[in-house]
Amino acid sequence: MQDKAPLVEGLLTHINEKYTGFHVPGHQGGKGVDGILKVLLDEPFKADLTELPGLDSLHVPRDIIKEAQEMAAQLFKAGETFFMVNGTTGGLLTMINTACRPGEKLIIPRQAHQGVFGGIITSGAVPVYISSPDMSPEQQRIYNVSARDIEDALGKHPDAKAVLVNNPTYYGVCADLHKIREVTAQKGVLLLVDEAHGGHLSFHPDFPPGAAEADADIWVQSTHKTLGSLTQSSMFHIGKERIDRERLVNMINIFQSTSPSYILLASLDAARRNLALKGRGVLENTLAMAKKARSAFEDFGFILLPYHEGEFKLDLTKLALFTHNFRETGGEIADILRKKFKIQVELYDRNHILLYLTLGHQERDLEILLNAFRELSKNLHLTDSCKKNLALNSKCTLPPIPPSVLTPREAVNSATEKVPFDRAAGRISAQTLNLYPPGIPLLVPGELILSEVLEYFPEKGGVEKEGISPPLQINVVRE
Repeated sequence: MQDKAPLVEGLLTHINEKYTGFHVPGHQGGKGVDGILKVLLDEPFKADLTELPGLDSLHVPRDIIKEAQEMAAQLFKAGETFFMVNGTTGGLLTMINTACRPGEKLIIPRQAHQGVFGGIITSGAVPVYISSPDMSPEQQRIYNVSARDIEDALGKHPDAKAVLVNNPTYYGVCADLHKIREVTAQKGVLLLVDEAHGGHLSFHPDFPPGAAEADADIWVQSTHKTLGSLTQSSMFHIGKERIDRERLVNMINIFQSTSPSYILLASLDAARRNLALKGRGVLENTLAMAKKARSAFEDFGFILLPYHEGEFKLDLTKLALFTHNFRETGGEIADILRKKFKIQVELYDRNHILLYLTLGHQERDLEILLNAFRELSKNLHLTDSCKKNLALNSKCTLPPIPPSVLTPREAVNSATEKVPFDRAAGRISAQTLNLYPPGIPLLVPGELILSEVLEYFPEKGGVEKEGISPPLQINVVRE
């Protein structure tokens, strides 16, 4: 049995299928990679190096890494930039542990990435969730938070240390960061931005403003998602004055690997160079493709999010296609795309699929996509009423946020036991329970387990997602 290499063989099988991908990473199989990186990776094993004389040190950069980070800070309009090889998850852990100490409040949307909750657990911060009373839980999953929501949260919790927001959400909806910055500055709290999916926003005026334009205190970007670096490489940016730099560097050293991949670091440097030299033109092309695609998908009968709604603006490169006009589910459509047309999507759910256009996509990719949908749409079955605007299905709303009994850190560090999943109602969770992408939790450690959460899983009528099933047991705080 030891002659098999299942992971290697699985990757080779996938590559040999020759899929066209509309998902991350942004380089799209190397099409969006700077030529200088292709030269370096012609013989990748020779580039897989460690801290040697002349190659600098990521933890104490004085030479080439320092210069590369300074060039990135200049391009991304940051006071200082740090390269991350533990992904944006590592950046979120660093961000929250820099801003918050045990017992300090952090105001966040519930639809935050699981890395945010990792930062809350490790820092001992207390999460305070932003309430959006005008939106259903399902809408809150798709949309973003408003300045008014944040102002209300700070009014109820004036002792909060920081506010953390997403820009954009997984579906491309951007908040008005300028208004939010005005609120946080007036209240004297830090503004932290998870900009994992928005590294490109600051580089074209047709995109909503990024964290840099809003003068955020800390923002972290998954450079690999849209800008062409390799997966797991991210950039961590700070503003000019309000951050305790000594504490920040200490946290980076705690959460960053002591054996950083020079290939990942080089890919960040190359992505910055490519963006500086070609970014505006490439983004023009990406936006033109996105607009063309949106028009075609509307003609096919799909419902798309609006460009502009209230204070929310859309990153057009995120193409969420809602399937309310069809009897087929998003999962069924994604399955047809994969099996018949060799097209992979970023995400699918019961009532939508999500496609990403990145700097690595080319006109030929879009042609393949639209031809597939043109043929596919002929075999889709329309519902009785055809809708043009998004009306989210009330039957698919998310369960309510459970009440907190313990802080996440207290729960994780308590004595625990496992109980059957279907008998866990009324107990205190000692684990995070994630269901819907991109890892947003239905249940956070320290929260009371509600029956509505347990009933949300697929076999009981919840979200459709390949490979998801409820766990047999769940970890709870021992009574």
